[in-house]
Amino acid sequence: MAPKFPDEVNVFLVPHSRMKDLVGNYMDQLSTADFRSSGALEHLLPLLENTFSEFKSHEHIENQYILEQLKQRLKLVNVTSTSVCNCHGDSQLVEILNLLRDGYTCTSKPISERISFGSQLQKVVSDFTQQFIPHMQEEEEIFQPLLMKYFAHEELLLLKQQVIQQHEIWKEKLVAQKETAENMLALLNTVASENNKIERENVVEAGFDNLPQEMMLHIFSYLNPLDRTRCAQVCKHWNMLIYSPQLWKVIYPTNWAKGHYDFQYRDPYSLVESEWKSKSMLEDNDDLMSDSEEPLSSEAEKEIRCYEKFTMNALVRIGDGVQRLVVAGGLNLSSTILRSMLVLCPNIQHLDASYTNITDLSFKGLASKKACVQLEHLDLTGCRYVTDVGLERLGNCFRSELSGSFYNSRCGSCCQSCKSCPKYSDPVSSAYNSNSSLAEEDVFSPGLLYLSLSGCTSVTDFGLQSLLEVTMEKESLHYMDLSGCPLISGLGLQMITEHSSRLLPEDLYYCNRIQEGPYPDEANGCQNLECPLRGCCCIDQ
Repeated sequence: MAPKFPDEVNVFLVPHSRMKDLVGNYMDQLSTADFRSSGALEHLLPLLENTFSEFKSHEHIENQYILEQLKQRLKLVNVTSTSVCNCHGDSQLVEILNLLRDGYTCTSKPISERISFGSQLQKVVSDFTQQFIPHMQEEEEIFQPLLMKYFAHEELLLLKQQVIQQHEIWKEKLVAQKETAENMLALLNTVASENNKIERENVVEAGFDNLPQEMMLHIFSYLNPLDRTRCAQVCKHWNMLIYSPQLWKVIYPTNWAKGHYDFQYRDPYSLVESEWKSKSMLEDNDDLMSDSEEPLSSEAEKEIRCYEKFTMNALVRIGDGVQRLVVAGGLNLSSTILRSMLVLCPNIQHLDASYTNITDLSFKGLASKKACVQLEHLDLTGCRYVTDVGLERLGNCFRSELSGSFYNSRCGSCCQSCKSCPKYSDPVSSAYNSNSSLAEEDVFSPGLLYLSLSGCTSVTDFGLQSLLEVTMEKESLHYMDLSGCPLISGLGLQMITEHSSRLLPEDLYYCNRIQEGPYPDEANGCQNLECPLRGCCCIDQ
């Protein structure tokens, strides 16, 4: 049984009702026909001729106004349907109309020939009927759902109206035609050619704005950010589509602030190398240390304005769709702006803030905003101002509040050297073996898969383990780079690797000065030697 669709957008409802009535009519006519009578045959042939000519016109209308548009729409969205491509490919209607034309010559022939003609006609019509009824059902069960899926409601309303109008036009022309079936076929071909021309004109007149919304979004997805913003100024409709969150799953604010208007990843090291060397670096004294009081260059001021405008004007609209945020190489990106970006992008999974001057302020209060919950990839390479405070704040985003965990209260400024502190003495047992350990139902983060803190020289065991608490619970970590992090202890690393079954030795990097670290013969050493941009304990900072 064909699925039920709203009558107002069911393009097959009216014509198929008419075709089913015609089937009933000609079946009654053929079943009661007396082919032995010359007069009865002369009366029957015009009736059948009009009936099957209407069937032929119905086929033409479906081809031009329904199937052809459906084929084009499926092609546009890269969908292939064998049923649509082969529909009406082998029509029996021409054979029936030709047979009816020959029937006019039988009216003056002997009874035996008229009976033979009648048997042949009944068989051909019966074969057609056996295929035509299932064919209409196929259109209702297969084609109508495709139309509902790939055409907008307004398009279907217009399409149904056009189909009904065309049936009326064809009917008038066919009724007016009083000549032979051969001329009837010529008329059908002529009108079909005219309809082809009208259809092409209608397609041109439809225009870009009449395309379904999903198709317009697909087209806009090929534009670079600059062209998108230009299109957004065309009209309100385009503006709404351009700033649809699904168009902005990956964003590169730093690249765009530096004039690279595309969606290509660029090596941040190459972006900042010359700028880093010429820029006067501040002393790390508080969370606001990256906000320089020195006069900024015109390029830096322009970059800062770009960050602010993008955040206030665009990110507030598209933030829900962002899954990958790359601000790598943004030396002029402030911690305040990055924090705003993270709050506005609650579904972010990938954060690359490498080679920036951000501080712990970037992550302040994110847990209360439900930000970074789904974060799986974290790259803070070269972020030398990020400390345990920032990592702990990020760690709080990954878990619900834990009462009694050693992570929830810090003992002043204790670090890995404060081994007499009871809150530090046995972090693994405190985090996993106590009654207040993280319960499975409390975890709403998948845990980090990728972590790079390369060059975060102030990070200690406390900050690292605060960040990775849920990650260790999930055993999700696949990659970790702690090059240039000399305050991490070998014992702290051992505790992490013991709860990271997916972390292979070849995907682990840590400072050469760390003693008694995991996989001493298999893990990688520091990658930051002679690299001042990432920071290393072996060179002058």
